Amino acid sequence: MPATINSFEASPQLFVLGESIRPIMTNAMGSSIEICDMRGPADAGPPPHRHPWEEIYVVLEGALEINVDGNTQIINAGGVAHVPANTVHSLRNVTDAHFLTVTSKGSASRFFTQASNEVEMSPPDIPNVIRVAASNDIQILG
Repeated sequence: MPATINSFEASPQLFVLGESIRPIMTNAMGSSIEICDMRGPADAGPPPHRHPWEEIYVVLEGALEINVDGNTQIINAGGVAHVPANTVHSLRNVTDAHFLTVTSKGSASRFFTQASNEVEMSPPDIPNVIRVAASNDIQILG
């Protein structure tokens, strides 16, 4: 399989649940992992949810509050958090934050693209976010 090369500038900028997201490496590009560049203001982030792929957060700037199975941790710049597949988790930007989300094979970038293109996000149309999430193997809880 040939190598895949991409850049931030060549990646679409999406807007989902208060965050700017750039899928810079995706399964559709032939990769078995996906990498998304994420930026958002304090208090942005997804509600509790689960999906059948692993997820890793790499905090580049700011701080994230990560709740995994009811355990909450603050991850500052330079920190990394791993969320196993099918584990209930949520994420909240404690400050303005810049981080990478790395996922194993799944539907993360497809969800971000579909939600950004199909769902009103200002304010978020939560019933349609839930619908798009479910169509991409994401179960939003609570």
